[in-house]
Amino acid sequence: MKRITLFASLALASCLTVSAQRTPTHPLDIKDAKFENLPNYLEAWLKGEKKQPQDVSEIDDQFFISRVRPLDRIKDGDYKVRSEVNSERKMCLWTPLDDPTSKWKALPRYCFEGDNFSLWSYIDIHGNWTSPWVRSTAGLTDVAHKNGVTVGCVMSIGYGKSVYLNQWRQDTYSKVLFKLTKKEGGKFVYAAPFVRLMKYYGVNGIGFNSEFYTTAATMSQLTEFFVECHKEAAKINWKFEVHWYDGTGDDGQIHFDWGLGSHNQKIFGDKDNIATDMLFANYNWGAGHLSNSVKTAQALGRSSFDYYAGFDIQGRGLRQSSWSALLNNDISIGFWGAHSQSLIHQSATDDGTSDIAIQKTYLKKQELIFSGGNNNPALLPAIKTDCNLANASLKNFHGLATFLSAKSTIQQVPFVSRFNLGNGLSFRKDGEVTFDHKWYNLNTQDYMPTWRWWITDRADQVNTGNINSLAKAELTFDDAYWGGSCLSISGQTDFSRVKLFKTMLEVKPDYEFSVTYKTVAGMDSHAKFFVALKDHVTEYKEVALPAVEAEGKWKTFTVKASELGLAAGDKVAMMGLVVEKTPANYELRVGEMALRDNAKSFATVAPTIKKVEILRGRYNACDFKMQYASKEETGWDKTYNDEVGTWYYEIYFQQKGQAQQLLTATTSWAAYVVDAPMVSGADKRQCRFGVRAVSPDGKKGSEIVWSEYMNVDYNQPLSDVVADRPVIKPNEEFTLKYLDEMVPAAKEWKLQDAVTGTVAAQAASGTSAKLTVAKEGTYDLVVVDSKGQETIVRGKVKITPEATGAVPQINNITADKTTEKTGQNVTYTYDGRLGEGKASRGLEISDPKMFRIPGNVQQGKSYSYALWFKADKFNHDKQGTNLINKNSIHDKWPHNNWGDLWVTIRPEWQGQSKLHKANEISFNTMGWTAHDNPYEDVMSTGYNVTPGVWNHIVVTHTDGNIQKIYFNGRQVASHSFANSKRREDVAQTDTRIDANKVADIFIGGGGVYKSGFNGVIDEVQVWNKPLSDEEVLQAMKGYKADEIPDGLQAYFTFEEANGMKFKNMGKAGSEYDGSVVVVDGSGGENTSGASYVDQQPNNNVLGFPGIVGTYDIKTVSTWTLGDGQISSSTDKTAVVTYAAPGKKNVTLKLKNGWGEAEKTVEEIVEITSEANAINDVDAQLGFSVYPNPFVESVNLRFADYGRYTINVLGTTGALLQSNSFEAAQGQVVNVAITGAKGMYLVQVLKDGKIYKTVKVVKK
Repeated sequence: MKRITLFASLALASCLTVSAQRTPTHPLDIKDAKFENLPNYLEAWLKGEKKQPQDVSEIDDQFFISRVRPLDRIKDGDYKVRSEVNSERKMCLWTPLDDPTSKWKALPRYCFEGDNFSLWSYIDIHGNWTSPWVRSTAGLTDVAHKNGVTVGCVMSIGYGKSVYLNQWRQDTYSKVLFKLTKKEGGKFVYAAPFVRLMKYYGVNGIGFNSEFYTTAATMSQLTEFFVECHKEAAKINWKFEVHWYDGTGDDGQIHFDWGLGSHNQKIFGDKDNIATDMLFANYNWGAGHLSNSVKTAQALGRSSFDYYAGFDIQGRGLRQSSWSALLNNDISIGFWGAHSQSLIHQSATDDGTSDIAIQKTYLKKQELIFSGGNNNPALLPAIKTDCNLANASLKNFHGLATFLSAKSTIQQVPFVSRFNLGNGLSFRKDGEVTFDHKWYNLNTQDYMPTWRWWITDRADQVNTGNINSLAKAELTFDDAYWGGSCLSISGQTDFSRVKLFKTMLEVKPDYEFSVTYKTVAGMDSHAKFFVALKDHVTEYKEVALPAVEAEGKWKTFTVKASELGLAAGDKVAMMGLVVEKTPANYELRVGEMALRDNAKSFATVAPTIKKVEILRGRYNACDFKMQYASKEETGWDKTYNDEVGTWYYEIYFQQKGQAQQLLTATTSWAAYVVDAPMVSGADKRQCRFGVRAVSPDGKKGSEIVWSEYMNVDYNQPLSDVVADRPVIKPNEEFTLKYLDEMVPAAKEWKLQDAVTGTVAAQAASGTSAKLTVAKEGTYDLVVVDSKGQETIVRGKVKITPEATGAVPQINNITADKTTEKTGQNVTYTYDGRLGEGKASRGLEISDPKMFRIPGNVQQGKSYSYALWFKADKFNHDKQGTNLINKNSIHDKWPHNNWGDLWVTIRPEWQGQSKLHKANEISFNTMGWTAHDNPYEDVMSTGYNVTPGVWNHIVVTHTDGNIQKIYFNGRQVASHSFANSKRREDVAQTDTRIDANKVADIFIGGGGVYKSGFNGVIDEVQVWNKPLSDEEVLQAMKGYKADEIPDGLQAYFTFEEANGMKFKNMGKAGSEYDGSVVVVDGSGGENTSGASYVDQQPNNNVLGFPGIVGTYDIKTVSTWTLGDGQISSSTDKTAVVTYAAPGKKNVTLKLKNGWGEAEKTVEEIVEITSEANAINDVDAQLGFSVYPNPFVESVNLRFADYGRYTINVLGTTGALLQSNSFEAAQGQVVNVAITGAKGMYLVQVLKDGKIYKTVKVVKK
């Protein structure tokens, strides 16, 4: 019976895709309010009506209600790394916390990549730039409030707009502010309900992009309203703030770069009438601006730290000539940038654009910005005024710790941190994966280490002489005890003290500290846990962490406060770890650090499930939302989790008949899950949904509360199709089938020639189709589903030459006899196809790597670029994925990111004429300035790239600015773009272009808004002319080395690498050889300090299967024979002998570079015992076995010298043990047989041939 080779998927499941992605591939199922409806909502609040914003459901509103009480930061007993830093100085991060589409904010989602900012200890305000009034996702507000940080929202009024408070204005901002500042009887009607609304949702600040024009009267009205809001907020114990960009002054005019003075002191306010809490200075401030602002603030009785020196990190990075002026002026610091994402997060593409590369780089970028270039706030570089956001530049940055002191809210027992950043490659609990899916939910983020990383030596010092001998600490996604990450301490060190948490925790003797950890290599932890007390933070109380029982396994160590020498009332001010005498391969992973009062019980309330919404059901998964409540709320009431004895909620799922699954956790009173795993089957659709409240200690909690079993409708069939082989030959039958096991039968299957559209093969209704095609070529798959909807997969099937090799085939296996005796030859022969050949080599491109072609190989507007490519997956950024680019890192923004031309694989995009589905290709040239959008007329509309499928692309351009795109040989776009330019022409008037540098041509490589390509490329061509339709078809087939046509300037087949270069076979010659490079030292929009660095290429991969090359497709056969031994074999035969009697099965596997085939024939031959062979002594060999029967071992006596193998077999012929050795003449060898009592067969082989089989009995 033949085992069918595993189907090879040549498509990605739509919603199930979990590849790297900055924006989720699944829909956004949580609806938010519209800013313009705010006044209507306020009226409802004013009337005492508790309801959600317009068009927002009750369940969706829960994702915007903060359930974590804002915590105060440590004041009494606070301490600093650097004594000279003024701890009153504040920091505002006036940036988005969002994705490239500005839709997801901090909402939970099921991709790994997302802004999981974690250095809360250094900031005081998060301005939340893309969140409108007064909506902030609870993912952000919960984690910010836990860390003592206030959260804002922004009225993003465009520069130069006008805002007036009257009823006739039609612009949204004027209308909202007019209603909001309404007065009755001299009192603001909405001030009180407005701040109540903000408290209910957990929003502290309202921000203004105040670079608008208005009147002095309007400014006065706004100022009075802000003052009143502050006073109303004080009545309800809420911290209300106004965040004002210092553009629009008291007179309604724009006054940039004037500092705090008479022109804006009213909107700032005095000590009794605070209007603005964060006045954010424009970016051209200097020492004079700061000193005058300090004086003005003091004259108003205000803290000058309410004035913030602004940094435009989008346009200028961290370049500011007046950094040092902050040392002498009591002014706070504010970062702005930019409009969709925080530039710190957005620019984290230094090491590539995959999700894990971005996340690792983002962690490092945060740490370098705040802790300085040495990654240690106790050893800061000198102030540097010209750093950009590239990590290579930030390694020289002085760090914001030069001016800021790290703050902490950890003042309550229990304290628990599992070092979970709020996202992960899977979700874990107690070190075990409970949901094997990428995820992001910021509100699960733990307390992060206060300092990243304050590490000192045995003398408690760090300096330039010892820093490289200290251990390395980092947060890693490679492992987790709970959530998605943990702490890692690694490297060889004599002694390193890692100071982790600033705390103020009052203890009792029986309170228990715990550390959960594992070792990666070895059993010794080489570590100690330590604490230090208030006012004695350099006097450490330590206890050793015991060795683990097994490396790679989590261990929890506990120690009572009394065992550390702590008395009742002692206040622990610091917690951390010491590692010492560690080897070079040392790594300690820490999954939890905690202080608990185990005697304390929590009145943790079991939640009540209010509603479950099943969003979508697929054959193997479903998506849902669930709302629950731990207390009934009415009117203005809002319940914090600590009021119901809860830290967070665990979310469970169970399919009837299957085990329950923990999927995620959240602090919100609603959960959102995508891809809850299900077993396929129409009769297996009953599921229930559960929630469990977890106590503040992270251990105790409620029971799981379950919904009733509900039917999950199968309402999202997947159209993805898989093939049973990756390469197909002319007239070879192959099978295509739906990946979805429950999808209804398609009405029709057909293959169309990709160039002509002619139908080459078709099949009738079914969930699969067997097809054959006679002609080599590329074919589109067209499937008409059960509802008549047509799906086209471009280039799905390639019919390729026999010479490039094929998947092996086994037709049958035969034996030369049906019975034979033990020790005698049986010959097996198979009939089939080896599938050997010579295939083309490709070049592997993995982001951040890209293939570089010297740009001078082609000049002017007349050109064509062509290649075959196969994408592994897509991780689209805002503008998609780079395929071809011609640009230079030596140019300034924006030319360094786009350049002469860019060919991009786009995400889904709504154009003017239609919705363009994901993975169409766009072709843009210099002169196109709407960079976020493609040129709709030059897109492969209706022609999409499918991951795992080879596609051919040609873009052409004429001197007359006619642009064309060819997709698999077919022209799919043609248009004239009159403004198309070349870099060398624009350089004459645009100083952002460095005319002395060449813009090279790149295949792959990412950018600030574009992801890098991952996959294989082949047959790369650069022409100095636009190809005709006929020439495009020939270009797809490739060229022999001696038949290179004129105009083909650069040609790369990747068949042979010359060191780190690939020979240019084109007419331009070897001066223009290609290479694989990365951009080193890039980060953000500034690439002035970057360089191209050659990388070792990998061309040992299969290229496009339709072209003959040098990749050797050799087929290897593997026989599985039970106790049979092969004595000889040829290509299609094997001569076998058996040691034991019985009916024998045979399995053959053929495997080569294209795939494998396997066939099993059961009971193909029966082996019988050889007469008088057992229990005899062979006189010729002089071989004997004794004693027989035996107890533990037998003696084997050899009369002749030789190389022997003794196999001990069970009575079924299964091999139990084997010994090989050389025996001298007459030598006796003792062999212990370790099995149970019974009969065994001792098989003797000499020089690889079977000579004797003896039956022995163990007593």
